This record gives sequence, structure tokens and C-alpha cells, in this order.
Amino acid sequence: MIKTRMMLLLVLVIAFSAGTAFGADIKMKISGKGAVDANTIKAGEPVSVDIYWSNDKEGRRGFTCGFKVTSKDIKEIVHVVDSGKGLNPRGDIKGHNGWQDASVWDFAGVWTPEVDWDGKLPDQIGFGGAVVKKQYGPHELTKVLSFDIIVPEAGTIVIDSAFFPPGGYWKFGSGEKMTWDGPHTYKVVK
Repeated sequence: MIKTRMMLLLVLVIAFSAGTAFGADIKMKISGKGAVDANTIKAGEPVSVDIYWSNDKEGRRGFTCGFKVTSKDIKEIVHVVDSGKGLNPRGDIKGHNGWQDASVWDFAGVWTPEVDWDGKLPDQIGFGGAVVKKQYGPHELTKVLSFDIIVPEAGTIVIDSAFFPPGGYWKFGSGEKMTWDGPHTYKVVK
């Protein structure tokens, strides 16, 4: 009986460890002139919404994820134009630490399907990437993506995970899911 319980405990520990040991965490922070503190944005000032990833598994071959910006009281945001210096034509979406080119995701870099990215809320953006010759390897929590916005009026905005068509679920090519620390709610002050 004790031997059976020990075996069951060992199986449960291994199963739990496997579920938590092979994952990726996605976190979000704000920075720049418009970031008053971790949860507050100054209206009319540029703010960078920074996306951080960690990965503790070797051999990932691709990913998709998306974000949605919503508000009950703010109708529009401004996407800060930085032509030619970003992942999209407008330049407001940036890659960092190898995500700005094909260094990490060697099949044409990170893709940014702009599902509804016009500044009229809700706004939605997708991200995807794949590797052909390389593999996405383990790394500590690192800033990998960001998008620059200006919120012109006071109120509240929420940034959360989102599906984007046709296949933009939050997952890796293998079907594994990542963990997300959102949604994030930001108070916008004058």
C-alpha cells in the first residue's frame, strides 16, 4: 500500500513538473514619457507597451499570439509613426533582442497581422513567427516586442490577449500554450 502511494505521488510530481517546466511566460509593462507608474498613463504623451517573454524549452518551431486594446470611455488612441523602423509599415510595432529581424524567427522574422490596428478602439494586433533552420531556445524574461501609442484623453484602457483570424490562437507550433499575466488595465490621467 505504501509502495503504491509512493508510486502515485512520484507520477503526480513528474506530471506536475512536466506541465510547469516546459512553458513560456508572457508579461507586459509600460515605459516611456507617458508611463506615470506601472498602471498609469499620462494622456497626450507617448507610451511604449512592452511585451516580455521567457521560454524554458528547447526546440520550439513557431508561435502565434494577439492583443486587443479596449476602453469603455476612450474612443481612439494614436499609433506613433516611426516609418521604416518597426515590424509594420507604420513603425509603431518594434521587435527587440533578435525579434526585430530574422535572428530568432528565421522564416521572415516576426509577422504582424494588423487585424484592426487603426486607432479606433477596439484595436487588435496579431504576432506570429516560425523557424526553418533554427530553433527557439530557452531564455530568461526578456523584452521582445513593443508598440508605441498615445492616449489623447483621460479614462481607462485595457490590453488583453486576443485571437486573430485565421489561426491566431495563443500557442506554439507544437500546440503548447503560453501563460499570460493579463489582462492589464491602465488608468489614463491628464
